[in-house]
Amino acid sequence: MAKFSHTCLFLILVSSSFAQTTDFDAVIQPIDTKSRDIAEYIVQLAWMNQPQSDISKREVQIAAGEKKNTQKEWMRDVQASFNINESNLQGNTDAAGNVFFPRYNLGVTLNLYNIVTQKEKTKISDNRLDIATDRQNQLKLEIRAEALTRWTKFQLAREIVKERSLVEQELNNTYIIVQQLYKSDEKTLEEYTTASAAYYKAREARIQAAAELEMAKIQLEQIIGLKWDQVQHPAKGD
Repeated sequence: MAKFSHTCLFLILVSSSFAQTTDFDAVIQPIDTKSRDIAEYIVQLAWMNQPQSDISKREVQIAAGEKKNTQKEWMRDVQASFNINESNLQGNTDAAGNVFFPRYNLGVTLNLYNIVTQKEKTKISDNRLDIATDRQNQLKLEIRAEALTRWTKFQLAREIVKERSLVEQELNNTYIIVQQLYKSDEKTLEEYTTASAAYYKAREARIQAAAELEMAKIQLEQIIGLKWDQVQHPAKGD
């Protein structure tokens, strides 16, 4: 039993040592670096042009500023006082000729409440900054996933249109040939009707695919904040 427990503990430690944590700085490549990969470039555009990403950046900046202010907050209620004995200024002495003391008074007033609660306030501000940062990181993951999903759907729709167009063209050629042969009584009405139906069905499929491509493009343009025609990248394609 002890041997089994030791084995389980070893496996847990080994698995923990190989656990991977997310590098959120690498989730989205730096904007000033134009990615060679068109997919990563799409992600960059999405992050750069989505209002949500700008909001998250500001939230982190605000939380960081609040943390800095909180760290200095205890100094706000520290008051120093310096008073000079007026009698010394007037040259007054007692009957024995002694100078009045003290010559000056120096004092410091502290707000003990702020000092005592400073540690907890700092901890709260740290947590708020961590929460803002975590929200930004979560948004990075969401925007990356959504941008890549829409890009994939756009690519798929584009390829389907190409294939549908080829099929339509082939069936159109067949339809034209069968039509000519039907006119010369070399093909039956049934053969002509079958060829005609196949061609128009392929045409309808191509039109449907073209519409789906257009919708996929609109969805992609929405997240990258640009029209597809405005995107400039070597691997863009048609």
